[in-house]
Amino acid sequence: MIDGSAPGLVRDRATWSLYLHMAAFGYFLYCFGPSVTLLGNELGVSNAVAALHSTAYAAAGVLIALLGDRPMRRFGRGRTLWTGCVVLCLGVLAYCAAATAAVSLGAALLCGFGAFLVVNVAGTALADHHGPIAGPSALSEANGLAAGVGTAAPLLIGVMDSSGPGWRWAMVVVPVLFAALALVYGRTPIPDPPPPTRPTPDRPEAPTRGLPRAYWWAWSLTVCSVAVEFSLSLWASTLLRDRTGMSESAAATAMTAVVAGLCLGRLAGGRLMLRVPLDRLYGGAVAVNLVGFAVFWTASVPWLGYTGLFLSGLGLSVQFPLATATAIRAAGGRTDLAVSRLAGATTLAAGGAPFLLGVATDLMPVRTAFLLLPILLLASLPILRQATTPRP
Repeated sequence: MIDGSAPGLVRDRATWSLYLHMAAFGYFLYCFGPSVTLLGNELGVSNAVAALHSTAYAAAGVLIALLGDRPMRRFGRGRTLWTGCVVLCLGVLAYCAAATAAVSLGAALLCGFGAFLVVNVAGTALADHHGPIAGPSALSEANGLAAGVGTAAPLLIGVMDSSGPGWRWAMVVVPVLFAALALVYGRTPIPDPPPPTRPTPDRPEAPTRGLPRAYWWAWSLTVCSVAVEFSLSLWASTLLRDRTGMSESAAATAMTAVVAGLCLGRLAGGRLMLRVPLDRLYGGAVAVNLVGFAVFWTASVPWLGYTGLFLSGLGLSVQFPLATATAIRAAGGRTDLAVSRLAGATTLAAGGAPFLLGVATDLMPVRTAFLLLPILLLASLPILRQATTPRP
């Protein structure tokens, strides 16, 4: 589906290596979401405590954000990327072996550190490698492939949990994927940033401190998009089970509908980003997402819930790539630093929103708590305008 040539986008071996890193990360991410509620039920903890696994995962982003672009500048993108792969695999194995919440929370933190390194380096390298015109398209295709591979994750989690071997075996696939990737692409160079050019009157030197105000609005836009995606990832199955009476294992496969929408939307979005202004495309995506949420939120039968989740995934599909692309464009050439700082946005969103939603579901009906999601979607529209409005 992504072999057709979008105008201005040429995929070489480095591109495919980065795409497949994102795909392996996507499988992990969409395994991790459904696994949190299953693990919480096994350990006998509350929804709020179970949601802390997402918070622990996201907390690693704080350190990544504070490190900024230092690892890439010191060790290069290639070494940093493969280090992230190793750390993520170790975290997954520890998570699968955990028998107590303390161990599983520590493992989730380790997973987060490795995952943030992988996705940050891969995203930054793709954006630089393909330039400002084709870069957003490459990011959307990479996220689309990640979602496509990730479609199998919640389905495999549900099947493994209901058929006997247990959901943990679905997560063990993560180290296998990265090992295969190392065998095939281990020697493929990862593009480092181009050397700085000498400043001229028509090409001033890029700033060395701070990031522009428009970047921080785009940073906030990332918070909104990631908060909605992670909240759906962790708690959609809970609402579906509550509203339709589905079994726990069957409801765990609900994320398949979301990820299918993400996959389709991101692959199509890669082409749309070359033709439609980013702010207009983002606004349309929010509208589709709101329609999908309304269908899901009012559903009382499984097929209608799945339909709503698919539409929500379709709307969500381009929001994160567009927010990332907007932030990179606003960063004034400091791509590594910009993407590293976005880890802080992802941390706040991925750790905070699902936790708040988990606390809310302990205090009120799940259906009422889910109203947090349309609030975040609507809040993203004025933020988008601030991030894309030209300033003197």
